[in-house]
Amino acid sequence: MSRVMTIAIPFAALLVSGAALCYSTNALAALAADAQRGEKLVEHPVPGRKSEVCVIPKHFPNAVYSDADLKAEGQLCDIDENSNAAVCPKTNSTNPGLDFYSLAQGSTSKGIVSVNCKKPGAKKIAKYKLSTSCSYTPSILGYYHVAGMLGGIANVPPAVLRTFDLQNHIALGRFALGETVQSALIHQTWASLMAQLTAGARASRRDLLLTDDFTQSYGALSVNPRQEQFYKDFFNGGANNIGRAANFRDKNPIMALLSRSGDISAAVGRTFNVENVQKMVQLRDAANLIVIDTLMNQQDRFGNIHYIESYYYLDSKDANSDGTPKLKWKPKLKSDQAPPANSLVIKEMMLKDNDCGVAKQNLAKQAGLARRLGHIDPATYYRILQFDAIADSPSTKQFFTEELLFTSRDYVSVRGNLRELAANLHQACLQGKLKLDLDLPAHFSSVPLKPRRCEL
Repeated sequence: MSRVMTIAIPFAALLVSGAALCYSTNALAALAADAQRGEKLVEHPVPGRKSEVCVIPKHFPNAVYSDADLKAEGQLCDIDENSNAAVCPKTNSTNPGLDFYSLAQGSTSKGIVSVNCKKPGAKKIAKYKLSTSCSYTPSILGYYHVAGMLGGIANVPPAVLRTFDLQNHIALGRFALGETVQSALIHQTWASLMAQLTAGARASRRDLLLTDDFTQSYGALSVNPRQEQFYKDFFNGGANNIGRAANFRDKNPIMALLSRSGDISAAVGRTFNVENVQKMVQLRDAANLIVIDTLMNQQDRFGNIHYIESYYYLDSKDANSDGTPKLKWKPKLKSDQAPPANSLVIKEMMLKDNDCGVAKQNLAKQAGLARRLGHIDPATYYRILQFDAIADSPSTKQFFTEELLFTSRDYVSVRGNLRELAANLHQACLQGKLKLDLDLPAHFSSVPLKPRRCEL
């Protein structure tokens, strides 16, 4: 997953470079599956028909992608349902997606599919979602890369562009309809998608769902995380998405502390212990959540926030320039591996459900969450200003429209969010209302804390 501990940020040098049927009204140009995009295009043969394709993405200059992210991109594009994986339709929840499973030892793809992927040893490794129901392909792709542009925040799972043979997709859809009851929401969303897939070139939403030759569907294939858990600390209930966002703003203790004035050191101790580190991580994660959801027009967040466990520790063998040990963190290891010495087990936010954004209702903005921010990680703050400084460059627009499939309208919307967010945060910083003090390495050092400047 994306993560970063210390970030050098020379962005200025890049100036050359829940309703179930909440459809987007944007129109995409039909996807040319064989167009040159990304770093590499991987083909997966389909017997008797055109090969499916997977695109290993280009990366935005100076964005943060971990080694694990890069490895996962390649692994996603190596998944082939005809040779090394099985694919089954999703028949629970609300989204009519396709789930990809690893092959259990001694099994075949057809054998696992025959039991609807419910075979011991077969593990879900990836999920394929299209622009249907509340999902939007550019949102899934966009969250992964924007998280990287903001410093590798929020543990957003890697995602790649993928196509899927239309005849096989329709066959899986028919199976899903047969496995679900008509009154179930998942049945209704599958029926809606199937009406589009079977209409092919006559489909009203063909450009959002089908390649330009109408032989394949297209969407985003993303990593299926493991060992994540629902983050109840970030959920305060509510009858709908609007109410949930308002309840988080008004009733959540993390949000209340994040909104307080004064230096954060007055509210969170600097002693390196579980209580203090967990509070600081939650504050950092909450601020990052608000930032990225405000940028990306997220409509369906609260109730869809998860966490993973990580080890946080002070490495006395690797000192800072002032001689203090460096603060480090890494994902919790397998049970047969020893944790780092004197490490703390801390919850880190994971944003894995990012499909209902970009062309949707911006509930974070509607709830005014960003205007409540009293504290933020300085690395995130500076990257917002730097992103804003290059957002109008042709190379930035091209990256979003060609690599992430944003329409012109999509980019205008997100760009407007960025302009407003950067201006508001900068003004709040100048007025002393926003403190750049969610810097974990500085907070848990023995060095006196110094105020950070508001300018780049």
